Amino acid sequence: MLFGFEDRYAMFDVTPVENQFIQEYLPAARGDDVRVYLYGLMRCYHPEKDMSLERMAQELNLSGEEIARAYRYWERRGLVRRISDDPVQYEYRSLRQQAVLAPVNQLDPEYEAFAESLYSVFDNGRRLHGSEIRTCYDWVEELKLPPEAVLMLLKHMERNKGKNFTIQSAEQVALEMAKENIRTVEETEEFLTRDQAIYQGTRAVLKRLGRRNPPSQDQLALYRKWIMEWHFTPEAVEEACAETAKGDPSMGFLDGILRNIRERTAPGGPIDEREILRSREEAEGLRRVLKALGGGTVSEEGLQWYRGMTAAYPEQLILMAARECGRSEGRTEDVEKLLESWRQKGILTAGDAENYIRRFRAQSELLLELRKIWGMKNRLGAKDREMVSAWENELGFSREAILMAAEAACGKERPMLYLDKILRDYADRGIREKEQLAAAMAEWRKQAGGARGDSPARPAKTVTAQQYSQRDYSGAGENMDEVLERLRRGELLHARGSDEPGASGSGGSAAAE
Repeated sequence: MLFGFEDRYAMFDVTPVENQFIQEYLPAARGDDVRVYLYGLMRCYHPEKDMSLERMAQELNLSGEEIARAYRYWERRGLVRRISDDPVQYEYRSLRQQAVLAPVNQLDPEYEAFAESLYSVFDNGRRLHGSEIRTCYDWVEELKLPPEAVLMLLKHMERNKGKNFTIQSAEQVALEMAKENIRTVEETEEFLTRDQAIYQGTRAVLKRLGRRNPPSQDQLALYRKWIMEWHFTPEAVEEACAETAKGDPSMGFLDGILRNIRERTAPGGPIDEREILRSREEAEGLRRVLKALGGGTVSEEGLQWYRGMTAAYPEQLILMAARECGRSEGRTEDVEKLLESWRQKGILTAGDAENYIRRFRAQSELLLELRKIWGMKNRLGAKDREMVSAWENELGFSREAILMAAEAACGKERPMLYLDKILRDYADRGIREKEQLAAAMAEWRKQAGGARGDSPARPAKTVTAQQYSQRDYSGAGENMDEVLERLRRGELLHARGSDEPGASGSGGSAAAE
């Protein structure tokens, strides 16, 4: 080359841009397209040997596809012409020449025909600007949507959002169509019918949430995910809206609710409103259990625990166990232990538990009365309850009869054991009724001034039923003081030392005995 510029000459030179470009072409073009055109024009005046689309993209901070798309746009406008594919080369054309040739030769007949067809979509109620037309044509060229599909999409957007919808909102739908590889009018009709259902469904959900705004693209995307990917029925989504009343009534909060339901539902099949109702019932059931325990917040971990419990036990039985544990500030794990202990005792229904608790409380009252009669400081616990059960169930004594005979054990070192010997002796002699026992006790009182035998109103003798190794019923280690104090206040508590699984220290449940 005989002549040339120094390397930095272009930095201090100028690039002529015709006013015709500024007035006729610049307003309709997107900003990035103008940047590409002007940069390329500058390189026409100041070329560099190693210039390429990749370097151009780097210097303009654009992608290679954005550079190529910009040049396709200027090709349609007749301002550049592609003269080589490998390497890619473009030739800038004179605007004056273009002004002369354009009326004779249409620059891009397909593009011009497409632009003209867009005007009919809105019945002359709206005319798209140049950049909007270009964006719509990009859907044809780059997304490979049929021109008829683009026209149907625009009409669909007008029906849903009115004539003033934004091209950006339509582009979101066009991208969804491209993802599903829409290529025919029939496929477009099917897609838009489904999209119409998505739009109407989203509006219905927003109405349930107390929102009157038109659905945004993000809200439509959420609803589409719930229906298309997570397989919720529209009825199920609307039913789940009721759960948002406990928190923030928003689409985001609803998304979390539906996610939790989906994660615990077998994948694949549709999720209908029955699943939502079941989920709501579980939450209400857990809420009742937590209230019986003294309070707490429904959580996913708690719901998993509650589902496991309801799979093994009746709901009413779980609630009864929670009430018993709640008397001593128990937790869900205490409820689980108590239910297991009841199961081992054969307590499988709410009726069984109610009878058991009633017997327990009656025994607690009886033990309290016995302790008062004897002036005991010792504690009475689970083994004493076993003895009371034997008196009532095996020997057939009533509560009144037991209390009547208890007088004879006053002052004894181990009054429970002594009373057991008395009652077994009476049972052997057939003395069980209150009247019979009253006569026997009256006779004992007559002899009270003299030496007392092993049994009131009868000389001391060895009874075969009494020949067994004596056990310690002192109740050592039992927290009976606390039990009795709560009994005085009308409460019942599980005494420490109970053999009941699930007892929690000195503060278990009365029914856990």
